[in-house]
Amino acid sequence: MVIIAGILWSTTGLFAKNLMVRGISTLQVAFIRLFLGAVLLFFYCIIKDKSLLKINKKAFLYCLVMGLICQAGFNTFYFTAVDKVGVSTGAILLYTSPIFLTILSKLVYKEIINAQKIITVVICFVGSVLAVTGGGFKDLNISGIGIMLGILAAISYACMSIISKKVLEEANSITILLYSFLMGVLFMIPISKPLEIIAHMKDMTILPYMIGLGTISAAGAYICYIEGICKDIDLSIAGILASGELIGSVILGWIVLKEEFLFIKMIGIVLMIVSVVFSILNIEKFKKIFKKEVLEHEVSE
Repeated sequence: MVIIAGILWSTTGLFAKNLMVRGISTLQVAFIRLFLGAVLLFFYCIIKDKSLLKINKKAFLYCLVMGLICQAGFNTFYFTAVDKVGVSTGAILLYTSPIFLTILSKLVYKEIINAQKIITVVICFVGSVLAVTGGGFKDLNISGIGIMLGILAAISYACMSIISKKVLEEANSITILLYSFLMGVLFMIPISKPLEIIAHMKDMTILPYMIGLGTISAAGAYICYIEGICKDIDLSIAGILASGELIGSVILGWIVLKEEFLFIKMIGIVLMIVSVVFSILNIEKFKKIFKKEVLEHEVSE
């Protein structure tokens, strides 16, 4: 479910780019994503089970925090960072999130940080850097404010998993998503100028990209992700598995947007796939099997 979420998230850039070339700002794209995601989740609750619209006070407070930090905060930090330092640098800064997620999951949920997790995070980060830059580091834009905002985006992105796992004890996953999206929408109204979006809707070609942004990269992706992390998976591993977002983004860039194919980017993707596979391997089980085989070999001799 987490891997599927990452793949669905990878479509965000495709939809966002087609909206931005039609004059919609980055913050307005973020607003559309949250607003349509919330609308779709609302109608899903109405059709499937109206009781999903009910939420207790404690869960509502969690959703308020999620809306502020993980939705409005993340989108504001990330898109502003991209404006300051560019897409490549912004993406690299965002993919420090598995590092923060590993640390936060240790502090909050006492998850074990072992050598396997550290190696996995390092491989994932190196792979993401190569996949984003293609080895062309001279084009990276360095700005103190941009780097700070990019790191804040990574932290707020990591907080989504930390808070979601906690609030799942209080409410249904769909309910959590609906109210966190609604809170995010409310927090983004003052900075995104949503009324300007209406003027752009005269262009009917804009609607499929708006719908795709709300259904696939927002509601669909978050449903898969939150369902995945409630299945007793280590959050640090979930952070690595969700890196399928970047892999999918690069592949979509090659196939759909006709971006330049670079061999070094392929190496980066391979490294990220290796990190995903390595993160889910049961190393301790392999060690026991190996020790058992060695012992049996020694006994037979």
